[in-house]
Amino acid sequence: MQGRSKLYLLQKRQLDEDRFMSTDKKTKSKKWKIFAGVMLVLQILFSAVLMAVVVWLDVLPTKYMLFVALILLWLLTIAYVFLYSKVKNKKGKKLSAQKRKRRLYTKRTIGCIVTSLTMVFCLIGSYMLIKAGDTLHNIADNVVVTDTVSVYALADNPAQSVADVKDGVFAITQNYDFEHTKKVIDQINENLGTDIHTQSFDTVFDMVDALYAGNVDAMILNAAYVGIIEGQKGYEDFSKKTKTLFDHEMQSVVTDNVESGKDITKDPFVLYISGSDTRNQKLATSRSDVNILAVVNPETKQVLLINTPRDYYVNTTVSGEMKDKLTHCGIYGIDCSMATLGNLYQEHVDYYVQINFSGFETLVDAIGGITVEAEKSFRTSEGGFYINQGTNQLNGKVALSYVRERKSFADGDNARGRHQMQAIEAIIRKVSSGTTILNNYSGILSSMEGMFSTNMSSSDISALVKMQLSDGASWNVKSFAVTGTGGSQKTYSMPTQRSYVMYPDETSVNYASLLVDKVIDGIALKDEDMVMPTAQ
Repeated sequence: MQGRSKLYLLQKRQLDEDRFMSTDKKTKSKKWKIFAGVMLVLQILFSAVLMAVVVWLDVLPTKYMLFVALILLWLLTIAYVFLYSKVKNKKGKKLSAQKRKRRLYTKRTIGCIVTSLTMVFCLIGSYMLIKAGDTLHNIADNVVVTDTVSVYALADNPAQSVADVKDGVFAITQNYDFEHTKKVIDQINENLGTDIHTQSFDTVFDMVDALYAGNVDAMILNAAYVGIIEGQKGYEDFSKKTKTLFDHEMQSVVTDNVESGKDITKDPFVLYISGSDTRNQKLATSRSDVNILAVVNPETKQVLLINTPRDYYVNTTVSGEMKDKLTHCGIYGIDCSMATLGNLYQEHVDYYVQINFSGFETLVDAIGGITVEAEKSFRTSEGGFYINQGTNQLNGKVALSYVRERKSFADGDNARGRHQMQAIEAIIRKVSSGTTILNNYSGILSSMEGMFSTNMSSSDISALVKMQLSDGASWNVKSFAVTGTGGSQKTYSMPTQRSYVMYPDETSVNYASLLVDKVIDGIALKDEDMVMPTAQ
């Protein structure tokens, strides 16, 4: 009887322990299900945010968006399977409780890892895409251009600031960029608490001559004109002979997106590509070192690049009856360059893209470099980089030195123009091949912010990217350079000094206009079309 009682107590205790373990197991299982549910809900939310950002950015074709959605759904399914999986005995083989527990933890751990990595991916992806969208907006819809106006004195002048020469005479000119000069004068007067004495001159060179002669103590000038000064014989060492006592930066926001009424993915358009003659990490008013028209027909996938030498002696939209060098148009605004080229080729220029030297370097690096074919071996004047005859793979720094080179070639500026078009063609080939745009979209935009501007709207740029990603088509890119003969003339920007100019060859200009018409009419260009027919 006593033995039965003892056995009963042992069985009861075991039963209570089993009940307790069962209850504890159910509690843990319930808590895990809640935790797993929260993880899955968060994964769904993060995935939804990423998809919303992708739709907002509007650069991916439908097939790419569906692919992203399917990937996210696949990851969600995997996470669900592992988070809620159960360990079952294999047929004919019973697992021990310890093995069952270890396998269950392993599966749940894998589920947590998949969920966590998916959320991190969605978070980083959303951040990068939002940043890319903001950058695109800043590049296309919120362009900021910087003008730096400086006060120059002779290098041997003991003065260290404007205050040291406040009682002297400041040379100015009211004929060139007086708007910015006036703002600087007002700023100096405000800082000093007194009005400075100014003397007006007709031209920039009259100011420089007065400074050199000691007739004035300082001169106020937009730094964009320094390149013009040093490009003139006898003034090459202006920067060495002078120093700046005061620099005043003025930023202007340009919001001149055009409403051309064109469907940029279907209608032909003309794009002005301007290379700003600066190396700053931001766009500044300067001469246009590169002047290339890109005539684009998106239906036929044809691009015609027309290079116009920077020293072309042309009628500009600001110079009236007096002609000027094409490169000087950049100082008077991008509209001046666009309209001047449009008049030259008798074709309306729809859009512009402006990039400075630093922006060109970062763009080339962002797409992984470019490949060009050099007509001969040479060492670049800037940087001393060796270029092999034939195929060369160039990074940003070497590519910039390559497109700037002219001293190694007998035809100087014409060679530089050819190399610039080579580089543009190489960039077009690179970004239109494979998934270069898709893989580097954010990096390309981020690396160029502040060094690149355009009057194309962000929606137009997105439409072009989407079109390229959708059809993956290769473009037929052809190049033509107009020619001319060298001479010496006074110009609008240098009315008292003769400088080198290039007189346009009207035959080559007319032939370039003919090529433009062919592209716009949808006629495919061939290599032989790029050789101007000889006169019979």
